[in-house]
Amino acid sequence: MTSMNDQNRKFLVFSLQESLYAIDLSQVAEVADPPQLWPIPLAPAYYAGVFSFHGDIVAVMGLSHFLGLTESSQFGKMVVLSQEVASLAFLVDSIIRIVSEDEVSCSAPPDTVFSACTLTFFEGTAIHLDLKKLIFTLETDMQGADKS
Repeated sequence: MTSMNDQNRKFLVFSLQESLYAIDLSQVAEVADPPQLWPIPLAPAYYAGVFSFHGDIVAVMGLSHFLGLTESSQFGKMVVLSQEVASLAFLVDSIIRIVSEDEVSCSAPPDTVFSACTLTFFEGTAIHLDLKKLIFTLETDMQGADKS
C-alpha cells in the first residue's frame, strides 16, 4: 500500500464570480450537479439547504455568499467534501480542472481569512482555501445561532 505523499498532491480548481479557488482534492468526495435542497430553519443565510448524500445529511452552502462575493443566481456544480472533513458541500459556478502539485507554484496568500496560499498554474492563479479555518468559522457561526 502506497501512501499519498506531497508529490501526488492534487487540487480541485473551481470558479466563483470570475475568480478561481482551489481545495485539496483529497478533501473532496464528489463533484455533482446541485440536487433538490431542503431548507435549514434558522441557519445563516449562506446555507442553501441540506440533501441526502449516500444516506448522510449534508449541509450545502453558497460559498460565494459566505466569502462575501456577489451571490450567484445559478450554480453550475456542487463540491461535496469528504465525510472526514465535514458533512458539507459548496455550491460553485464551475469546475475548472484538477491540477497536480508539480503544475503549480504556491506563493503568499492574499489578505483574506480563509486563504492558505495563492496557487499559480497555466490558466492563472487560484486562492487555495484553508478548509480548517473555514469549517471552524462555520461551526462557530452555527453555535452562535443556536444560542439566539
